[in-house]
Amino acid sequence: MNRPVLVFVVLILAACGRAAPDMPQQPFNSPGVSFSITPSAARDCEPDTVYQARIDWRIENPKPKTRLEIRVNATDGALFARSNDPVGSEQTGPWVARGTWFLLLDRESGKLLAAQRAGPETCY
Repeated sequence: MNRPVLVFVVLILAACGRAAPDMPQQPFNSPGVSFSITPSAARDCEPDTVYQARIDWRIENPKPKTRLEIRVNATDGALFARSNDPVGSEQTGPWVARGTWFLLLDRESGKLLAAQRAGPETCY
């Protein structure tokens, strides 16, 4: 096998070795992590209602090279945002619906740092 092909195969196998973290059963923030969803306007309990929201994060005592990403609905789901800053926020478009998950991950380790689900959680 020639060298470029061997290097390619090794890189592919290394990438496959890191499995995506499991989805949480409940929203959570790891110790030292603040992660939240704030709707831009009042929202209702209709399942088809969509809205804009602001996603905020803060990592206390970050590593020297902080590399974060926010994924939607799965740890390997659609990429919403990336940041090298331990504190920040991003505005969504008008596509957030009740039950949409936002997941904050460390890009280096793949560790799930926090997960929040768009509400409202309780509807009567």
